[in-house]
Amino acid sequence: MKFLLKLKLKHYSILILFWMITGALFAQDKIERELRVEEKVVPKEARDWLYDAFETTKRPKWYQEVFESGYSYEAKFKLKGKFYSVEFDSLGLIQDVEIEIGFKELPKEVQNGLEDYLLDAYKSSDIKRIQIQYSGKPDQLEDFFDENSLEGILTRFEIEFIGPDESGKPELFEGLFSEKGDLINKRKIVLVPSDNLMF
Repeated sequence: MKFLLKLKLKHYSILILFWMITGALFAQDKIERELRVEEKVVPKEARDWLYDAFETTKRPKWYQEVFESGYSYEAKFKLKGKFYSVEFDSLGLIQDVEIEIGFKELPKEVQNGLEDYLLDAYKSSDIKRIQIQYSGKPDQLEDFFDENSLEGILTRFEIEFIGPDESGKPELFEGLFSEKGDLINKRKIVLVPSDNLMF
């Protein structure tokens, strides 16, 4: 009898731990602070990749993003009327390229998926920013921007929007959507005071 009781307690403990971990993963907030940095402090690998992929870019603004699990570097610039954001890890390895676009520039399938999600999940919402996000291996991403080659490129859409939280208070959220308009994940954005502007 004692053995069965211990076994049940062990299983309950594992189950509770699993719920706590998965709850933390899905409820994770996006907490980050952006600091303007000089180009010379950015890893050479990041600078070299940026100027190879975007040869016409002149003097991008460089930032260090400090977040809950570490930091990364980001280059921001305007090219052909669009705002670009290129993110690198702390060692200078390219992570993704995001380009700000308008709602009507989204593929119809993504427009429908986003609208359906917001209507189902919130009584009211307001889209603040839409970015198309490209990721892949460094060479593949460079080829994409140099030669428009889609080989190995993963395309997603990052949407920032305001919607009510569980208590009804308006909050800023970030949703990542697939090429088909399905929600991949969503995080609440916690803005940390910073002297830097986005652009």
